[in-house]
Amino acid sequence: MAGRSILRQPARVLTVSVTAFSFPNDEGLPVRGDVAPPERVGGPVVVCVHGFKGFKDWGFWPETSTRLSKAGYGVVRFNFAHSGIGPDLQTFSEPGLFETGTYTREAEDLREVLSRLAARRLPGAESMDLSRVGLLAHSRGAVSVLAVAASGEFPVRSVALWNPVSSVTWWDEEVRERWREAGFREIVNTRTGQVFRVKTALLDDAEGNRERLDPVVNAESLRVPLLSVVALADESVAPASGRRLASAAGQFGSLHEVAGTGHTFGAAHPFAGSTPALEEAILATREHFDRTLSGASS
Repeated sequence: MAGRSILRQPARVLTVSVTAFSFPNDEGLPVRGDVAPPERVGGPVVVCVHGFKGFKDWGFWPETSTRLSKAGYGVVRFNFAHSGIGPDLQTFSEPGLFETGTYTREAEDLREVLSRLAARRLPGAESMDLSRVGLLAHSRGAVSVLAVAASGEFPVRSVALWNPVSSVTWWDEEVRERWREAGFREIVNTRTGQVFRVKTALLDDAEGNRERLDPVVNAESLRVPLLSVVALADESVAPASGRRLASAAGQFGSLHEVAGTGHTFGAAHPFAGSTPALEEAILATREHFDRTLSGASS
């Protein structure tokens, strides 16, 4: 597939009213999020899950949420408790939490969000059809989404993944040894210039719970439709990763490849407008949810 340049579209002001929520997880740490209601009462709901160094208000997430809401979906976005993003919802003011986050903690936060949604303990839940839930994840968010969706605990009927990771143990042996010797691994946030010292809790979790967390194993266990949207010039996660998950899902899996773009489909933070690649990703995702979340509740 030929590459193409990414031309930023003029910024459009698309907004919907959102209602914020916050609750303590089982560690007593706040999970902060918001809910955008569907434009029509009784619409399905999509829960959005950010990736590594991401957060619910990063770059493309508010735009994506607004577009889905205007298309008839209720949309829930939230920050993992260990995202590192503080009460201002914009800055990594809680680096210690970021440095101690794990895949398992993220999956537990997602479970709690879905539990509260099912119990109508999130704002606006009464306006949604809670028997029709879709999950949309970016990058590392695929780990928690696939773990929870494969468990069958919740009425998840559809999954969409943007540039997803397909492994939780992708570090080579030398990196792991240095990580354990130092007690941390330095991760640079190139946008903010911050240097995080990620503790070995993440490595311990990845190694100790590998089978339970393995995205490929969980994709194989899925019994609901999965769409993997892959950027062919992704500089962070190899396109083969998303292809592997689509293949692992077998008859339930589908793949959409976006040429000439990288890990965030050309979007940046602060958001300066959409790009053709982001438009393509949003359209493919919306069409996937339209197909797989349609129909009245049973």
